[in-house]
Amino acid sequence: MLRLAVGTVQKVLEKQTGMQILEVRTESVTGYKMERVLSFLQEDYKSGDLLLINTTAVRLELGTGGYHFVVGKITQPEETDVLPNEWGHVMKMRYSPWQLAVDSVEEQASPYHPLFVQEDLSLQGTPVLISELHSLLPVAVLALHIKNPNARIVYVMPDGASLPIALSQHVHQLKGNGSLAATVTTGHAWGGDRESLTIHSGLLAARHVEHADIIVCMLGPGVAGTGTPYGFSGIQLAEVIHAVATLGGTPFFIPRISFGDPRTRHYGVSHHTVSILNRFALCPALVTIPIFRDERDEVLSRQMKAIEVAGKHIFIKGKVPDPSELASLEKGYGLSFSTMGRNWQEDPAPFQTAWMAADLVENSLGYIFQTVNDAPHSPASSSTLEALGLYLTRNEVQP
Repeated sequence: MLRLAVGTVQKVLEKQTGMQILEVRTESVTGYKMERVLSFLQEDYKSGDLLLINTTAVRLELGTGGYHFVVGKITQPEETDVLPNEWGHVMKMRYSPWQLAVDSVEEQASPYHPLFVQEDLSLQGTPVLISELHSLLPVAVLALHIKNPNARIVYVMPDGASLPIALSQHVHQLKGNGSLAATVTTGHAWGGDRESLTIHSGLLAARHVEHADIIVCMLGPGVAGTGTPYGFSGIQLAEVIHAVATLGGTPFFIPRISFGDPRTRHYGVSHHTVSILNRFALCPALVTIPIFRDERDEVLSRQMKAIEVAGKHIFIKGKVPDPSELASLEKGYGLSFSTMGRNWQEDPAPFQTAWMAADLVENSLGYIFQTVNDAPHSPASSSTLEALGLYLTRNEVQP
């Protein structure tokens, strides 16, 4: 299914970096509608412009926030570059009607190309906080930034969910308030401060081009699932764990945890997390487990036993923050915290888990800095991650 329509621009409702929101009038046999339409193009719109728009997601009532998307102007008088770049010839969204050339950091014309020719380039121990849900990005980044305002936090966005990074209001807000230093879009995702062809070079660009002290790697907004252990966007995180580990980074994994989701497969620890860690992630990761100090801890303990028995990953536990701290964080942020249609008051556990994981990452920086010089190019092994987990536990630096 691909639904297209012609609409007439009424006015520009909002304009920000990489995205505009338009009010557009569409006609049908039942009459006309005034609808909201997103454009990621760098062009001006005025009342009366005719647009070709993609209406598919809204007509299917999917969670796009009620927006259609601009394909282009119908009355464009001449060939126009609506997404200009500098040197790039690498195509993203290849062979689709929306393919575009980007300035990929690795390609031969890039000023960073000599960097990526080095075969021993590594993440140098840099911690990478990995999560499935984009909605946890603001809590994780804000918690990291509050504890260490001088740390450069870089967001790396894979292409397993939305492709244009401009769709994320959280990225826009976090960059605007200075919490997020830069962004990198990988694979077919596009629109970041840096572009890369693969998740591997995207992580390396975050470290060596944007000089990240901490990398946050979460899917973009708009994940998909099918109720199976194979068909869900988050399965891509297994590849992220592999990339971080083999490139010599320190992978921290935030499990998807909820006690407000009515679906049994997502209650407590989501079956997505179990599938990723138990079967598809072949390299070890530090898995951050929240301590709630109530009956929820027993639920999580039962669910995580299968993963713990396998002995592949290292589990670190930390006490979650009081809900009042989430309220204070949200108030200072300016946007609301919500996930899967629920705000943090209805389901605080996902956000508390993200906050706790961010604290563990921050508390690990000193240890990583002291030990990484011994083997800056070595892959992350179970023994090195176990030593870090032991350090966090013995020194009682858990939140």
